[in-house]
Amino acid sequence: MDVGYVVGGVYHPGDALHVPDLEVDTLLVPAAAPWLKLAEALDFMRAVAPRQARPVHDAMLTEIGHALVGRWLATKGGTEYARWATGESLEA
Repeated sequence: MDVGYVVGGVYHPGDALHVPDLEVDTLLVPAAAPWLKLAEALDFMRAVAPRQARPVHDAMLTEIGHALVGRWLATKGGTEYARWATGESLEA
């Protein structure tokens, strides 16, 4: 069983794609985990319908991979999507 957390409107789903029964401001969307298809990430983003989404589980991507996955999530995810800059915080 996997556990996700919603804290202050930020949802980190862990390794699951559970859609919570509450409003989410920022979704930390699994973007490139070994267990994940990109289409599943897109469906998950659309179902949660947050104001914005930021990727997690994307460390194994190259810069080309980040660009490709990011382009799909940004154009087809149904919400504002951006990748974290190194050192960036949610409050920045």
